[in-house]
Amino acid sequence: MTGLGNPANVNRPLPGVRSDLLDGVTRICLDRPPVNAFTVEMFGQLAAAVRRSCADPRPVLLTGANGRFSAGFDINEPDPAGSAPYAASMECLAVIREYPGPVVAAVEGAAAGIGLLIAMSADILVVSRSARLRMPEARLGIDIDVAPLRRFLPAPWIRRLCLLGEVITAADLRLDHGTGAFVCEPGEAEGHAWAVLESLAGVDAAFLRRAKRQLIEQLST
Repeated sequence: MTGLGNPANVNRPLPGVRSDLLDGVTRICLDRPPVNAFTVEMFGQLAAAVRRSCADPRPVLLTGANGRFSAGFDINEPDPAGSAPYAASMECLAVIREYPGPVVAAVEGAAAGIGLLIAMSADILVVSRSARLRMPEARLGIDIDVAPLRRFLPAPWIRRLCLLGEVITAADLRLDHGTGAFVCEPGEAEGHAWAVLESLAGVDAAFLRRAKRQLIEQLST
């Protein structure tokens, strides 16, 4: 499992989200230039791409094109603070969080708003130490659900991110100390994520699914 070969199967629902089956891994790439900002339709595309793997829940890799993960929701879209974007984003987060196989997120460049929440909904987070992380929703008047942030960040950092809306790097957050995240040099996040996935290749798939189900049940109580 190297992540370097030609995809065995390519599934492109619509521009914005690309889903490839590569070396036994579903690689889902956010690709909406220039900053991979989400639309309501993209939430549906991402959720659908994850759901397609549920019948045979192979590992999933979440990554972004254009040198970054995602700048969050596109505020130029109609009614960015409305109920439709919020409901679609919450459904997308739930699908990722409840996926029956392991989910690894590789974050380069920037992850903001819902982009950061999606990355932190993964089971395993691999992030460049210079990646710029931000939660600007309070300044934009957009409701948020901080539950994904609690998977990797302590409460004081969550308050600072969400109330001040400032840009904080992975190095500032010291994500490589006590959070369980992997922190790497810029440009190496996806390569490190593939190494993590390689380490899962020898684990029985049925056991991984059982372990993931138990984690969902036990960590949600």
